[in-house]
Amino acid sequence: MLRDAPSLANGHYDLVIVGGGAYGAAAAWEASLRGLAVALLEQGDFASATSANSLKLIHGGFRYLQSMDLARVRLSLNELAILCRIAPHLVAPQPCLLPTRGLGKQGRLALAAALGLYNLLNQHDNLRGRLVSRREVAQMFPACSLPGASGGALWHDGLVHDSERLPLSYALGAAQRGAVAANYVQATGLLREGGRVAGVTARDRLSGDEFAVRGRVVMLAAGPWDGQVAGQKWPQPALAAALNLVVNRDLCRSTVALRSPLGRMEDPVCGGHRFIFMVPWRGRTLLGTAYRLYLGQPGQDGPKAPEILALLHEFNQACPELGLTPDEICFYHWGLLPLAQPGRTPAGGGLAVKRRIDEQPGLILVTGAKYTTARAVACEAVDRVCGQLGRPQRAQLSAKEPVWGGAPVSDVELASLPAASAAHLRAQYGGQAGAVAALAQGRAGLLEPLAPDTPVLGCEVVQAVEYEMAQSLRDVSLRRTVLGKAGRPSDQALRAACAIMAPRLGWDQARQERELAQALAPYRILQELK
Repeated sequence: MLRDAPSLANGHYDLVIVGGGAYGAAAAWEASLRGLAVALLEQGDFASATSANSLKLIHGGFRYLQSMDLARVRLSLNELAILCRIAPHLVAPQPCLLPTRGLGKQGRLALAAALGLYNLLNQHDNLRGRLVSRREVAQMFPACSLPGASGGALWHDGLVHDSERLPLSYALGAAQRGAVAANYVQATGLLREGGRVAGVTARDRLSGDEFAVRGRVVMLAAGPWDGQVAGQKWPQPALAAALNLVVNRDLCRSTVALRSPLGRMEDPVCGGHRFIFMVPWRGRTLLGTAYRLYLGQPGQDGPKAPEILALLHEFNQACPELGLTPDEICFYHWGLLPLAQPGRTPAGGGLAVKRRIDEQPGLILVTGAKYTTARAVACEAVDRVCGQLGRPQRAQLSAKEPVWGGAPVSDVELASLPAASAAHLRAQYGGQAGAVAALAQGRAGLLEPLAPDTPVLGCEVVQAVEYEMAQSLRDVSLRRTVLGKAGRPSDQALRAACAIMAPRLGWDQARQERELAQALAPYRILQELK
């Protein structure tokens, strides 16, 4: 996948997709599998905005039983099974625990009934749920004794090993099938001809060049930025800011769901007493999610220190034995989500939970809030595209076709690597792990970790720059590799990555120093917490 922004102006596409997050990248993958000529534009880096803020969970749908939304339960279960099949290196079943207590909705009798219905709807044996004893709860969640708990309900979601690489894998697969993709290309408006949309005006944010990208249909999948491209102003408030934390303590053996102690006044977006989750990930624990109303135009300004501390305090209130302290916070994930009813201050249930697909001649506008169902919604949107193009609709091809890296791994290709490095490459790149290792081309240094404190190998940086369109050190650290996703990378690791990138991207020493400073910028707020 090579970046060639000027070529976008020379093509005429069946479909121009604006937005390279989970929805847009999945649509590019599905459309390319159906034989459409596709252009994919992303104003920042792929999966760098809303799609970068994740608890790393693919929901199995159990929580939708409380509203008896059985269709969403089935859809979520189906999507979880599909992602485990097409991207097995990135998505795997993850046990989720909800402690039972009392005789109400969270009691064992009520949850036994819910699990029974869930299992009736569930056609996947490895995703079935069951009740567990107090002893099993203590084994899965040793950090907290949970007074009053009578046991627990256990079901399965999916854990995403690297949530940014899933959309990237969609984009890589689409590019292999002829799609033209470019990051840092901003769609600035819609082209209209003869009463229909005929493409977009665009600006290359790296070169400053402006040009038109013409297509028979345009799909807007830019999340909070759709309105800016379409020339619409959403009534305020239209968005919620979502925040998750990463702490450097391994608190649980499974995902654990707890009730937030916050009431309606303190939690106007969700209405109080929402579920909050602890997710084991890479030897650390993810905590989330907190939501607040976001006013104004969408940006990427990130959280403030009081918000981070408030979420930490919320978990300590829900489970005082945790005793979490600010110095344990090693990173955060932050992004914007749509409200269910823009222009109306919510009093609970304010987040958009169902997809919305609007259609005009030459234009498809996709709004979604769930990472879990992005692929399914993208397929539905591509069906609409095919309808406008007069092409027959087909069964979802991406439900069966492995993503880039989703094919089986050949251990022979990695036999010469240390076991830890081989396992790391398999987890990141799946069936493409051997091809990534081969980029070292006999240079032993590129098959070694960048520094003792990271598993990231030099060949991964080569892959990121030469085949995955990484344009900055931050692209490599936060999205192509795991270098900075779980905490501040060491100076040694960043400088080693920068040294590999510099000759390939033509960076002089001054540019390298700027890249290093920008790569460390997201971690500065952590110093304010100490």
